[in-house]
Amino acid sequence: MKVTLLCGDGAVEATLPDRVRRIEPNAPLPALSDPRLAVRRAIEEPFGSPPLRELARGAKKVVIAFDDGAVPAFPVVTPDIREVALGVVLEELTGAGVDVANVTLLCANALHRKWTRRELARIVGETTARLWPPQRLICHDACEPGNVVAVGESKRGFEVRCNRRVLEADLTVYLNITATPFNGGWKSYVVGLSDFTSIRHHHRPWPYAQGHSVMDPKRSSFPRLLAEMGRVLTARLAEEGKHLFSIETAYDNSVPASPIAVHAGAPDEVHPVTLSIVEAQQVVEVADGPFDAAILGLPDRDPYSQGDGAFGNPILTTNLGLAYGYGLYQGQPLIRPGGALILVNPLPWRFDEIHHPSYRPFCDEVLRRTLDPEEAWDLFVDDFAHRPELVHRYRHGFGFHGSHPFFMWNQTLIPRRHLGRIIFAGVTEPGVAERLGFEGFATVEEAVGSVEAELGPDCSIALPCNMGMPMITRIEQGGGA
Repeated sequence: MKVTLLCGDGAVEATLPDRVRRIEPNAPLPALSDPRLAVRRAIEEPFGSPPLRELARGAKKVVIAFDDGAVPAFPVVTPDIREVALGVVLEELTGAGVDVANVTLLCANALHRKWTRRELARIVGETTARLWPPQRLICHDACEPGNVVAVGESKRGFEVRCNRRVLEADLTVYLNITATPFNGGWKSYVVGLSDFTSIRHHHRPWPYAQGHSVMDPKRSSFPRLLAEMGRVLTARLAEEGKHLFSIETAYDNSVPASPIAVHAGAPDEVHPVTLSIVEAQQVVEVADGPFDAAILGLPDRDPYSQGDGAFGNPILTTNLGLAYGYGLYQGQPLIRPGGALILVNPLPWRFDEIHHPSYRPFCDEVLRRTLDPEEAWDLFVDDFAHRPELVHRYRHGFGFHGSHPFFMWNQTLIPRRHLGRIIFAGVTEPGVAERLGFEGFATVEEAVGSVEAELGPDCSIALPCNMGMPMITRIEQGGGA
């Protein structure tokens, strides 16, 4: 069969064996006919919380936090649902007597880079971005002295730290897009508004991890750990009668995507509702897996290369293929243990020195010493996290935090343990894949031929046909062929 596969900034045509199993996404769920009305209904009828206007009465300081430009990594209709929600929220706040001069708009970029006003305008709206005072439309700064404060520790000893404005505010409203099951919920607060000291607890390599995907919230330990941290934050705020109020949105899988649901309320209560919608759209049941191999087309578009002038690099492409490619599953992986993953991308050796200043040094210094995520973390992460020049680039130069490439490389740990082969097909620069510990082939056909030569001419091969939109396969534990 002839197929078109995403490949870098374009696509390639490939001829595959007829036995290849195409896995198609679910049909798009109905889009909201009136997103603004949906937001208003959500904040008037929230889950596990009084309505927003009731919470806002008497509030002196309010923070409206929102996901940064890394979310979503797929194209969406305009205006952005966060812009729509912001307008409705501001109306509710002023209706409750809140002075907008006491409202701070806070981009929850965690250890991602900060975003320019031009980029923020695509999230909060052109008028707001241009006219809102710069001291009250800000990006989270995880390295500014005194900006992130200790809240407490979870029962497992995870340090909970959060932007001080949340602790000082009477009410914090969070505008979220749950682009995948990995997003939203407590991740918005205890990751998006935290710092390296706290984030290192759950973003470090986990050698004893059981291999459950973070896209599988019922099995993954990641959301449970974040929930433990979130409850520490909630308890601290409750001591002073303060509240967190989340507004979460789900999108369909059209291109561009449209919002299909908006829900609001307490983080613990509203997020399961949001997840049910996201999973109904994105999760595809696969009865005949797992497979001997799979082929995934990778675009040069991932969450961490969004924005003006930004582009990816070999580490981000690796993360896209292994975390957002291999890792898009619930239950069992799409590929059996010891199987092969073919990732279609040219994998050029290029680096965005403005937005990703630590990535080239990571490749030159860290990966030249070791490809082992645990060893790399132990030897180098504290150095990269605190190098003055990298801290400066994060704080003042729109660069990702110095620790960020370690988080991406950590995602290779589980796939390397599970898979027998990780192959990049369509590579244009010889030796790049091998430098990262993978295999490289010039064409998809050559890669498939190599897999067939090892696993047999009748080996089963899966081809998820998501064309760059989130699609999660589900093969129940103990099921499959």
